[in-house]
Amino acid sequence: MIEIGILCFFAFFAGFIDSIAGGGGLIQLPALFIFLPHLSVATLFGTNKLASIAGTSIASVQYARHIEINWKATLPATCAALVFSFFGARAVSIIDPKVMRPLVLFMLIAIALYTFIQKDFGTLHAPKLNTTNNTLSVLPQGY
Repeated sequence: MIEIGILCFFAFFAGFIDSIAGGGGLIQLPALFIFLPHLSVATLFGTNKLASIAGTSIASVQYARHIEINWKATLPATCAALVFSFFGARAVSIIDPKVMRPLVLFMLIAIALYTFIQKDFGTLHAPKLNTTNNTLSVLPQGY
């Protein structure tokens, strides 16, 4: 029962960090791996992703209320993300947990280091493509 309280704390803290700077998964995912070691890697990723989807959905609604969104580029990218998320989840469920757990630890450390080293990460938004090219860039390359 204490694990649930600790995980709620980490979920709150991850959501707080995510709302300010992003990267809440770097906090919540290790907590899930530490406090729920008996669960499969796919289940832990799914739990983390559900929390991420909830937070991102709320943030997206708030963002859309104040900023005009390019839906012609956003919708195809969203569809592609959904399709390839399925393939990623399938891959995670197939890979041996003895390989996957150390791989996840290595990737989390590498991503955290990259995020902390890049001091200007996310501070400048400079679109490089016009609306048409932006839309085309999110579509799969054979269309």
